[in-house]
Amino acid sequence: MNEQWKNIIITDISLAIYVPPNSGQHIHNNRPYHGLVLNDASSVKDYIFDDGRILHTVQNTLFYLPKGSSYRVEQYTIGGCYAINFDSKILDKPFSVSFRNTEALLHNFKAACDAWKSKNEHARLLSMRALYDGIYQMQKEQKRQYISKTQVSLIAPAVEEMERAFTQNDLTVCELAAMCGISEVYFRRLFLNTFGISPKEYIIQKRIEYAKTLLSSKDFSVGEVGILCGYTEPCHFSREFSKRVGVSPMQYENL
Repeated sequence: MNEQWKNIIITDISLAIYVPPNSGQHIHNNRPYHGLVLNDASSVKDYIFDDGRILHTVQNTLFYLPKGSSYRVEQYTIGGCYAINFDSKILDKPFSVSFRNTEALLHNFKAACDAWKSKNEHARLLSMRALYDGIYQMQKEQKRQYISKTQVSLIAPAVEEMERAFTQNDLTVCELAAMCGISEVYFRRLFLNTFGISPKEYIIQKRIEYAKTLLSSKDFSVGEVGILCGYTEPCHFSREFSKRVGVSPMQYENL
């Protein structure tokens, strides 16, 4: 991702579309527009360009396909992607950026694709929003990757504790910062720079993933799963689960 992206001007949107699993073209010649593409949570693909370059994309990856490029696609796992094609004077090589958390990006890309499909009058504006947000998030992630190993190691004790005790309801950010010997403000900043999300959101995501495993086992009731994941109130558990998974715990259990 070169320096041009900092001042990019998008002049036109040609298409915003969700490409379902096992669909779409596998060979592209002289791509007519630039493309910014967001893989869903199960897609793993290689884009093999005519110049020999290979762009490997995995789950939750946002990647760039240059205008004028020719390539073929090899898919390794079944999954879809959200693609927005646009015009700009940008000149760059293909690249990808992986994110730990793509919830906001996914929301914007999905909204743009849905609006385009339904011919909503705001489809272009929604696509612009998704593109500029994606570019902004890529720049943030690129900057985050330059954080020194010393800074990352500072929060390692807290991360280990969060991995071990994420179901404990009394785990506080203040205590986690104290484990690292740094202030709570500095801990929050380092954690956000490292993982792209807040400590609270990190714990919630760990709990939700654990809840999905327990629900799939069908060994526990929804209420029991909530308790095992650290939630004292069933409605709180259901609300957090539904917000991040898109269905209620009971609906997920019956999938």
